[in-house]
Amino acid sequence: MFLFQISNYDDPSLENETAELLRQRLEAHSRSALPGMWKMTDRMHIYAEKGPGRVKRQGRYRVYAVILIALGIFVLVPGLAEPRNPALIIVGAAAIIAGLLELFLARKEKAVAIPASCKKEAEKLLHGRRAIDWTNAGAKIAFDETGMAVFFGEKQETVPYGQISEVFESEHLWLLLYSGEKALLLQKKDLVSGEAASFAAHILEKTKGSGVE
Repeated sequence: MFLFQISNYDDPSLENETAELLRQRLEAHSRSALPGMWKMTDRMHIYAEKGPGRVKRQGRYRVYAVILIALGIFVLVPGLAEPRNPALIIVGAAAIIAGLLELFLARKEKAVAIPASCKKEAEKLLHGRRAIDWTNAGAKIAFDETGMAVFFGEKQETVPYGQISEVFESEHLWLLLYSGEKALLLQKKDLVSGEAASFAAHILEKTKGSGVE
């Protein structure tokens, strides 16, 4: 059995992670509705990442970086010689910094953008959870072989795995959607019985065939 002892959602990093989970959900729904479009989009992304265009861009960035750094050193060295020339020092340092930034751009991978709608929904989702003092609520969520059980005060809700429709994971969170439009946001640090990796494998195994991502 896996047991979560729910704690407060006060970590600021949860906002970005929750928005990313909702972005994953939005993409999953879009892929289901428009598989042909996403197949073409994936091919374009693969080409952009591995194709000759990306290599050429990275090559240009590196060439620009070397030129800027070389020019920066060429200008900076005379500027540091006595008597020092502040103008040359500033120009040389600026060129070196610009060159280092170009090197950074050559190696940086573009992050997936999170839509504003997902950020807004994440803010709303966390606002509701942060309005409750979970340290005194005594809320627990258990997963066994038959399903999920939610304990909140005197209330208990039992959900069979067949009603869990989607599961998404980030570094510190799981988002479970069940019984229609209900959403459950679980913090990995709240798992007090069982291991995170084992829980991930368990929930995917028990919900396979239910549209889980």
